[in-house]
Amino acid sequence: MTEGVPATTVYPYESQWGDLACNRPLIEQGANPAEFFDWSTDGYPSEREYLFWSRHICGLASLRSVLRAWTPEHGRLAMFELIRRAQRRGALVRDGEEVGGLFYRPFVEWVGDDFGLRGTVHPDVEAAGLLAHVQEGEVALASVSSEIRYPERPNVRRGGHLVLVHGFDGRRVVLHNPSGVPGSAENAELDVATFERFFARRGVTLAPPA
Repeated sequence: MTEGVPATTVYPYESQWGDLACNRPLIEQGANPAEFFDWSTDGYPSEREYLFWSRHICGLASLRSVLRAWTPEHGRLAMFELIRRAQRRGALVRDGEEVGGLFYRPFVEWVGDDFGLRGTVHPDVEAAGLLAHVQEGEVALASVSSEIRYPERPNVRRGGHLVLVHGFDGRRVVLHNPSGVPGSAENAELDVATFERFFARRGVTLAPPA
């Protein structure tokens, strides 16, 4: 078990749209998430900026779950502040209406410098290798297909979306999906074979400040 991480650590759920109540109406009905969440409370300067960025911050939503658990003073940072910091460090790169990232190496350097988190980039890793870190008390930002929100359905892609894997008992994977729907969002449980079906063999593991 990683030093400083109690086995009972609770990782609060974070939706990339600010509230789980946004997820299903947006994903399944095309609703405007601003109808369900006051974006100004997360530091966004406008609804336009909220609607733009909230599509691209699955990784930062996962990070904030970790910060709230490990360093609560940093977990209170507004999402738009995290976005600005990630941009300054090259972890997220905006080009007009497109966003590149989350770029793993700049991300790991940034969260180490700003929050004291110890990160490792895994550019090519088997699911078993990534999950071994989680079983030892770390967490993983795992690259999966967004289709993982409906694990009972066949998928056609791997990768392109990040989820926070925060529990593994050798059999069941426990994760927060920032764009999941109720039942597959908060503390969703999957068997390893199902997780592997969506997993793109890359991600980042994080350990708390020493």
